[in-house]
Amino acid sequence: MPFALLLAAGALSAYEFLSLLAPLAIPRGVKLAGLALLLLVSLRGLILQKLGGGMFFSPELPQSVLVFSSWLYSTFFLLFFVLAAKDLIWLSWKLAPFARVFPRVAASAVALVLAVTLSLYGTWNAMRVPEVKRLEVTLDRLPKALDGMTVALLADLHVSAMNKAPLIEAIVEKTNALSPDVVLLNGDMIDGAASNRERDVYPLRRLVAVHGVYAAAGNHEYYSGYGEWAKKFKELGITMLDNSHRVITANGAQIVLAGVTDEAAEKFGAQGPDVTLALKEAPRSAPVILMAHRPSAAAKNAAADVDMQLSGHTHGGMVLGFDRLIALFNGGFVRGWHQVGGMKLYVSPGTLLWNGFALRLGVPSEITLFVLRSKIKFGLYIKDQASARLLHGGRPGLFI
Repeated sequence: MPFALLLAAGALSAYEFLSLLAPLAIPRGVKLAGLALLLLVSLRGLILQKLGGGMFFSPELPQSVLVFSSWLYSTFFLLFFVLAAKDLIWLSWKLAPFARVFPRVAASAVALVLAVTLSLYGTWNAMRVPEVKRLEVTLDRLPKALDGMTVALLADLHVSAMNKAPLIEAIVEKTNALSPDVVLLNGDMIDGAASNRERDVYPLRRLVAVHGVYAAAGNHEYYSGYGEWAKKFKELGITMLDNSHRVITANGAQIVLAGVTDEAAEKFGAQGPDVTLALKEAPRSAPVILMAHRPSAAAKNAAADVDMQLSGHTHGGMVLGFDRLIALFNGGFVRGWHQVGGMKLYVSPGTLLWNGFALRLGVPSEITLFVLRSKIKFGLYIKDQASARLLHGGRPGLFI
């Protein structure tokens, strides 16, 4: 565990002890026990890895242990911010001419209850089967023959000892119910060695799409042994786009699906992301949808004549407010739509959770369904019901 993380864990534990436990009129032994608990929770990742082995943020332990420890860790994380807010109020109270003494014990109790409650909700919200988010997107170069094509995106599944087969099965069923033309898996599909995760990742083989299921590797694929996983994904019927592309032809028209590798690839002796190589010999007139796990290289990809980039990695920031910090490490992008030059960038908040921080507050996960629309050069779009009836006796929509 990096020294910086150990230092941060110690500092946060010390602050929470001084703010929450130190002012209480309780036996010293109880206070010390509380401090010990704070330290243990703050070192959750290190302790669980020692107990279960596996990856640092994905130990091989029973799901119940992982969920409970995750809730404790989320409570520890949220408690810091709630206590900080409480102490700011206390300082303001001291500076104001209030005769009444600030109720520090009661305020600390409220802070603890609030952190526990928010953590319970946030953990549940992170682990539930996500809703479908339907988005219509106009691509200037999309042929009219492909207008209405649907693309389902599953990002950051993190199949692990925490995200097991039943949850993956539910997501697959919900995705298949959309009858998508294409399914894309945009990296960080798994956490852990293929020998440990084979059973839990197996439901992905049931994904069905008219034109196939495609994926691009994220950093966690490389952490988990991408050589073995590449073979496994092929067995599951998933086509990996590692700095490569496929041309989809439908109704006599073409669209290019491309993918680049992750920056982590180079640390494992593999080729890093190369959008030029990914689009080599791709038809220049066809629109390009690019999967790039991280959004940070969006400007470079836009310059390569990509029409739409689909990214993940950030999990949407997981918690409102905290998301702005996550954006700083990802080129300023954290979730949703962005216009980068002539390219549209969509950063998914993720479809599931990451075992290292299984919490979602104000940032729900999603199964994203894109409905592709061609640019209409001629015609009038009528939004008003009455005007639509007056002009052509129909519903709001395109009047040519």
